[in-house]
Amino acid sequence: MPTHACTPLFILANAAPPIALGLLLLMGVSVGMGLLLRRLRLDLIPAYLLTGALLGPHALGLIPRTQEVSEFGNLATILLMFGIGLHLDPNSFKKGLVSILVVGGGATLAFAAFAFLIMRACGVPWPAAVAISLASSISSTAVFVRIITSRREVRTTQGRVGLGVSIVQDIISVVVMAILPPLAHFANSGAASSGSEQTPLWLSLVTGGAVGIGGVTLMLAAGRFALPWALARVAKFGTPELLLVAATAIALGAAVITSLVGFSVEMGAFLAGLLLAGTPFRYQLSGQIAPMRDLLLAVFFTAVGLRLNLAEVGPQWWMVLIGAAAVTLGKAAILAVTGWAAGVPASASVLTGAYLGNAGEFTLVIVGAAAAKGVVSGAESSGCIAVVVISLLICPMLVAPAHRLSSRMQQIPPPRWIRKRVAPVAGAGGNIAATEGSTRRVIIAGYGPVGRALAEDLLASGVLITVVELNPRTVERQTRLGRTVVYGDITNPEVLDSAGVRDADAVVLTIPDDETTVRACGTIRTLAPDIFIAARAGFLSSMLAAKAQGADCVIVEEIATAQAMKREVMERLRERFGNAAATE
Repeated sequence: MPTHACTPLFILANAAPPIALGLLLLMGVSVGMGLLLRRLRLDLIPAYLLTGALLGPHALGLIPRTQEVSEFGNLATILLMFGIGLHLDPNSFKKGLVSILVVGGGATLAFAAFAFLIMRACGVPWPAAVAISLASSISSTAVFVRIITSRREVRTTQGRVGLGVSIVQDIISVVVMAILPPLAHFANSGAASSGSEQTPLWLSLVTGGAVGIGGVTLMLAAGRFALPWALARVAKFGTPELLLVAATAIALGAAVITSLVGFSVEMGAFLAGLLLAGTPFRYQLSGQIAPMRDLLLAVFFTAVGLRLNLAEVGPQWWMVLIGAAAVTLGKAAILAVTGWAAGVPASASVLTGAYLGNAGEFTLVIVGAAAAKGVVSGAESSGCIAVVVISLLICPMLVAPAHRLSSRMQQIPPPRWIRKRVAPVAGAGGNIAATEGSTRRVIIAGYGPVGRALAEDLLASGVLITVVELNPRTVERQTRLGRTVVYGDITNPEVLDSAGVRDADAVVLTIPDDETTVRACGTIRTLAPDIFIAARAGFLSSMLAAKAQGADCVIVEEIATAQAMKREVMERLRERFGNAAATE
């Protein structure tokens, strides 16, 4: 019997299921690697990638079987695409979001063309060059959001422009996933049809494309009416947890349908999210899916790291360095110039370019799908993963120098063809110009008798209100009346952000649930440190807890009832006693 057969690791490996042991190693080492990089003020995504590369079959070999882990990563990409679809309100395109295509679409395609020329100069076949250049043009939304959130720049010009660019790039990534099958045909069969084929390649592509587009069109036509109706029934008779299960089933079902008609599963999940984006359930679903998506994304990035073969990257190290430099510097420069040319202030354009000057999660998704279809080779895939890791490591380091450069460029005027300085803005409504001196706005959580009474007085005073409510009937009725209503749990950060908590003047919690009220106070105070918070509490102890979580004003029901009852009873007794005395 081998001596190592009695070691704890050998016993654990044979006693535990392989998938459980693999995830245990990945998660445990990821935590340690993440803590190390966070101490160096770097992002977590490179930590996950490095963990996978370290434990994978091409390094220590502690996780030789990667298929099971990759399946979890595939689920993460489906939920990621579903969440992105939820964030894209189709009505926002009618309100001006198309204008941001000047920055997002122009800069992304310009960099893709630049990267394609570099790929071809390095001898990469043109199908692989197309896939890699388009993939590398997509920046990391996760890293960008972390940067602007930590620096409290969500509502600044660079924050709004960057969010708009991220939305456009997410849409482009879906298009890229859709064109991978034709690229795979050209990569594997050549531009001309083979003599052994009975059907010409161009005809098979046209036929396959027609079948796929027809299937997706039918799915969209049916889903446009069926999916909102189904979710409304679930929300009315079920629970928020059941709503999450139903939405996840919808995302997976759409992914299966698009895969059957020849498109990617990610595209199906995105379209399912887009169909639900116009419903009042979008914000609640986004918040519920986010924690599960973040966990699965950690698995996804480590699974990508498992495919990183340093032995293949070594001979092409110079191409990796050129690629990392081209992505980090080239993309930042192109974004900055394009933004300035479109009317964004030069200072904000520089910051936008620096924040988005990386390759991101969708770069890995596209490259992984291209490798699976044979568009890119294993060596090219490993090189792309190495470029992503380097760009993600470098990007946070550019933030401080970018701010110093930005301060020096504040005096640069807009280009001559821009007569009026306009900063593209990507918000919930997709407006292009930020307005100043807007009306005061209050968020009311709960639209029962207390919330309605307060809303009427605020509206009469000229205050804009946004209602957050979990009762689907109330949401439907108030939406028909023209109220601004968000369906969701007020303790959900995604719901609060969608309701505009960072720009609101006050939040009033009228919900008759003390535990929820206390948790909501803490979440609101974290997202908006300076906002005024008024809350309703059932008991004195709940008032103290809400105050500890950041509430400014708490009305205690038992005290308010005592005062109201005392006032009403004393007034009635005075009337009665007075009438009795007059009679005598």
